[in-house]
Amino acid sequence: MTKKMDGTTDLTKVFVLLAQTFSKKDYDLITNTMFSLKMGVNFGYKTEFDPAMLNDAIHIYKLHHNPKTEAKIFKLKLVKSSKDTNVKL
Repeated sequence: MTKKMDGTTDLTKVFVLLAQTFSKKDYDLITNTMFSLKMGVNFGYKTEFDPAMLNDAIHIYKLHHNPKTEAKIFKLKLVKSSKDTNVKL
């Protein structure tokens, strides 16, 4: 596919991002929906220029985006006491 075009397209980059992020089932749902859009299915939006779809996408993102929390790293210090006589370092 990319050999037919001038290098990697934005669409190819999106497919790679989707493949790295989603399960096969979710990837298929997204790519099939993208294909339907390309083939003219409008999913209830106007056929002429209509930014409502982008507004809906932004709203849905804000509702459902759940940023992954970063792991916190703690440095621990081993303190040896008289009860730890069997512990070897």
